[in-house]
Order: sequence, then structure tokens, then C-alpha cells
Amino acid sequence: MLELEHFIQARRVGPVSGEFVAGRLTLLIGPNGSGKSSLLAGAAGLSDSDGKGQVRLAGQVLSGFSLHELARHRAMLAQQPVLPHGLRGYELLALSAEPLGGMSEAVCRVMAGLAGPLGLEPLYDRPLNTLSGGEQQRLLIAGTLLQVDPLINADGRLLLLDEPLAGLDWHHQLATLRLLRRYAEQGLAVVASIHDINLACQYGDEIWCLHRGTLAARGAPEVITPALIAEVFEVKVRVLEQDGRRVMLPEE
Repeated sequence: MLELEHFIQARRVGPVSGEFVAGRLTLLIGPNGSGKSSLLAGAAGLSDSDGKGQVRLAGQVLSGFSLHELARHRAMLAQQPVLPHGLRGYELLALSAEPLGGMSEAVCRVMAGLAGPLGLEPLYDRPLNTLSGGEQQRLLIAGTLLQVDPLINADGRLLLLDEPLAGLDWHHQLATLRLLRRYAEQGLAVVASIHDINLACQYGDEIWCLHRGTLAARGAPEVITPALIAEVFEVKVRVLEQDGRRVMLPEE
């Protein structure tokens, strides 16, 4: 679906080569400054001019897409987006529908489907500046999902989210991860960076672990081992197994 070939962002990340596959949820982990945000920006076609290498979406070089085409083929949730001043919650989601032709009955049905898992109903009529950071984040996640939802956008291919769980309580973290899995199951290539290694291993079909701008490991969750955690995160962990699941706990 999306291919990275020797992608480099000077002093940030690379060279990185690999593919984000349709129908799979890929989760990026790594310490602060390891290159996760730069990699996601490159995958979204938002790199600075010093980006090198090739990024292809469905076989086409990403730089060949217009901004309007990019908006229809991929959606990106940035880590610290700037929220439009004075908007209410539903108006923020309406902006996400603009590349799809604006609000419609189909868009409203998708919004209704997202409202339950993300707890959006109480937020729609409130000004954004009256919402907590976590409440704003839930609306932003919904807008990102809406933009490439297969029910309203047949051109949607790629869903990218930079730390979508930031600021969320545990309930909404899990709800978000379940939604990301659902969108992957509907045929999108879904990629997100998160900091919780155990959640990454529980929900990710594939894990990319970045360290100092390069890929330290890539593959099924089993590639994340205590030795890798010690090398990349400088934390010693031990592994517990419960009901067939592996949980890593820091050693005292």
C-alpha cells in the first residue's frame, strides 16, 4: 500500500525502507526523538524539502499527488494540531468532510457510528476552547477517521496517527485502538505511534521500533523482546504470560 524506499529526513530519521500494508495495523514505538513523527510526516507527504528517498502510495510517488488528492487518499492526525478558533465540536468534524464534498447523510451516519466509542455526543455543541485536551483529542481522532472512512470515501487508502492516545483516559485509549483495528480490517493501511509497549504488542499486527532514527526491529509483536527494550529504551523488563498474552514489566 505505502512503500518507503531509503527514506531520509536529515538529522531526524533514516534511511528507512519498508511497507505499510493494507488491512493491517502497524504501530510505531520508540523513545522520544527516535524519528516516529518524522517518519509519519514523510508517509503523509508532509516532509520538509530535505526529505530524500521515495515514498509511494498504491504504486504512485507521493510527491505526484496534489494536496486535494492527498486529502482523499490519506488522513493524518498530527501530534500537536492547531485547532481553529471559535469552532464547536461538530464544526470541526464538518471540516474533515470537506474533501469528500461536505456534510451528507452518509457522513452523518459515520459520525454517529464514531460518537459511541469515542463519547462524542456531549462534545458536538461545545466550543473547542471549553474542552479538555482529551476531549479535543477524541474529536480530532474522529475527524481523521471520518476523512478516509470506506463508507463515504472509496479513495481512502491510508490512515496515519501521531500519538493518538496522548491525553486520553484508559477507556478511550482502548476504544481508539479497537477503532484502528476495525479500520484496518476494512482494508485501510493504518499506522500509529504510541508509547505503551504492552498495548502496542496487544493490538498491533506489526510493530516498528525506531531507535535514533533507524529501524531497530520490525515484525510481529514477538520481535519486541526484553533485550530489545534494554537496548532501545534503557529499561530492564521481565516478561509475564497470562491467558496466552505476554506482558512486560519494568524491573525495580
